[in-house]
Amino acid sequence: METLEFDIVVVGGGGAGAVLARTLADQTSASVALLEIGPSDAGREEVLDFRRYREIPAGPLGTRIPIVPPERGNGRFSYPISRVLGGSTSQNTCIWFRPPATDFDDWVAAGASGWDAETIFRHFEALEAKIRIETHATHGDFRRVLFDAAEQSGFPRVDFSRPFDAGMGEYRMSKSGAHRQSTSVVFLQPPSSLPANLTVLTETAVTRLVFGADNRVVGVETSRGIIRARREVVLSAGALETPKLLMHSGIGEAAQLQQFGIEVRQDLPGVGRHLLDHPAACVNIAATRSLPEDDLWNYAGVLFERVEPDAPWPDIEIQLGPELFEQQTAPAGYPSAPFGFAAYFTVNRAKSEGSVRLASPDPSQHLTVDPAYFSDPDGYDMRIMVGGVKAARRLFATPAMAGWVREELAPGADCRGDEAIADFIRETVTTGYHPGGTCKMGDASDPLAVVDPELRVLGVQGLRVADASIMPTMVSVNIAPTCMMIGHRAAALIARSLA
Repeated sequence: METLEFDIVVVGGGGAGAVLARTLADQTSASVALLEIGPSDAGREEVLDFRRYREIPAGPLGTRIPIVPPERGNGRFSYPISRVLGGSTSQNTCIWFRPPATDFDDWVAAGASGWDAETIFRHFEALEAKIRIETHATHGDFRRVLFDAAEQSGFPRVDFSRPFDAGMGEYRMSKSGAHRQSTSVVFLQPPSSLPANLTVLTETAVTRLVFGADNRVVGVETSRGIIRARREVVLSAGALETPKLLMHSGIGEAAQLQQFGIEVRQDLPGVGRHLLDHPAACVNIAATRSLPEDDLWNYAGVLFERVEPDAPWPDIEIQLGPELFEQQTAPAGYPSAPFGFAAYFTVNRAKSEGSVRLASPDPSQHLTVDPAYFSDPDGYDMRIMVGGVKAARRLFATPAMAGWVREELAPGADCRGDEAIADFIRETVTTGYHPGGTCKMGDASDPLAVVDPELRVLGVQGLRVADASIMPTMVSVNIAPTCMMIGHRAAALIARSLA
């Protein structure tokens, strides 16, 4: 096989990697290679039409990693991984929220100096100048009823295109009509538009890092052979695959690597630890009448609410729409109905921390993923989830909803009291599809830090990480825009180092 060589090699063409590679190539003269395990999304309507997002994880452009079943609760769900250019932005629902400034105050407090809100929002502004973002308003009586119910519950209408607090608003989505604005669509298509110093290599699986003298990373082993990096390798393979690549390359907790016969290059116990997510659950309601579907997006609006009154920012996000959310309630035995509606909610700043670990020395094998939901010692995550059920019930009991509610299907009218609600949540909780934190950014004094605020892997030369795995704390909203921001900021950091 031919050995290719570039200045910068970026592994992973998803939410962060595509933004990073294109922005860096535009801003510098460095030769940049972007490696993606899957094919291009060009011409693939099942990817480009965001309404078909459910098709990707179950088809040839995705795979799923099952979780470690908990001792008590739902072990049925799995984490989807996209294998197509654009990564998670080629299979998500295109929801676009900027995180609140308080999230980045917490990042700085956790050791991520230089990631303050003022600095970070400049990167969001640059992205939003390039990516088409639309406010999507559904139509019909039921949409009006939901907004009236929120108002009767004391929540104002909010505009998500501006800084916001508690209230209900219409979806902001990175789309143009029915077509998604993925990082591939925006930054990599058409191929003829790419700068001469950017090479995109699809269907290129990366198995390990290649080391030179002084523990310096000088390239990657791939299905094409070795691809060398004169300056740096940047891992942007996501919160599950990036720590996997590090561990298979000898960077991680020494005892775990030795268990699988992997030579230890750098003992970094934080690799694969600190897995963050937005745990999700729902309240399902059988409706008294049929509810027409929206042509584009069937959910009507998003409500941000405080369960704990002293929270610095709303601690729960509730998506409301005229369809039942039954992915986990149906397998758990809860009833269905011919038509209904749901409140699907997530804990915005969940405190539980899971882990990803190797299951085999073979890089082709999946990881062991343990989300460890509700493992936080003070029970915060479950309190917020129980509060989410109560919030949904209050909303559905408003005068505006009179005449629309036939019965509560899940958790059901007989499920009363915090313990009973908590049992329902444990049995039906699922991922919000927002894993992060597994290569935590922080100060070198933090025993679980994996990268410094410049995104350089601690103790390893020529290697950075730029994706959701670097999050020191979870952001309070859907994470795809933040992943793109991380890629954009990484490009600025690398460009500065090349100057």
